[in-house]
Amino acid sequence: MSADRAMDASGFADLVRRRRSVRAFLDRDVSRAQIEAILDIARHAPSGGNMQPWQVHVLGRRTIGDLRDAIFATVTERGHEEAGDYRYYPVEPLAPYTDRIRQAGHDLYAALGIGRRDVAARRAQKLKNFDFFGAPAGLLVTIDARLERGSWIDIGLFLNALSLAIVSEGLSCCLQASFSSHGDAVRKVLGLESDALVVCGVAIGHADESHPVNRQPLRRQTVAEFARFHP
Repeated sequence: MSADRAMDASGFADLVRRRRSVRAFLDRDVSRAQIEAILDIARHAPSGGNMQPWQVHVLGRRTIGDLRDAIFATVTERGHEEAGDYRYYPVEPLAPYTDRIRQAGHDLYAALGIGRRDVAARRAQKLKNFDFFGAPAGLLVTIDARLERGSWIDIGLFLNALSLAIVSEGLSCCLQASFSSHGDAVRKVLGLESDALVVCGVAIGHADESHPVNRQPLRRQTVAEFARFHP
């Protein structure tokens, strides 16, 4: 391997390791040019048959506020919905996946100093999702409801490329499936067609490195735990 290629590999590895979910942002704008540069990188993500099934809606502060208010009104009226445009987590406990979900929740609330029985604080933290955690810009990624499961794999590839492109621009992000539970509100505020399924939101901004929520432990399996080698 040449020195240049080794440097590229090292840089890519650093990019992947630096990406993390950020849930507190500085009050510092992100320019349209930066977002366009990020999307220009992410658009090169592969997709089956070159279908490119993703649609991206870029939200500034005013639209973020409008969407937040609409979702808050829905939550006040009906409460949080566990399933909306699709169900993300298993319905019944399923080891080891449910255990990891619980651990992630424990780490989040522990970082914030929120106890298990502090229902009001947990609810307030959950609602911060819909303000994109205070980020100055947000994306909403949608997919045509008529497409098949393979296109959802393509969406995952796009989101991975997108999140790495955000880090490469010196910014941070959080992928937020929570918006999928409020697809009707998203479609109404953004004027989208009824068959535009909400995959997730993406908060984009400059991380508040001093905030404890951004210092949660990153728990990942080792290669030996998740990989099987078949000779």
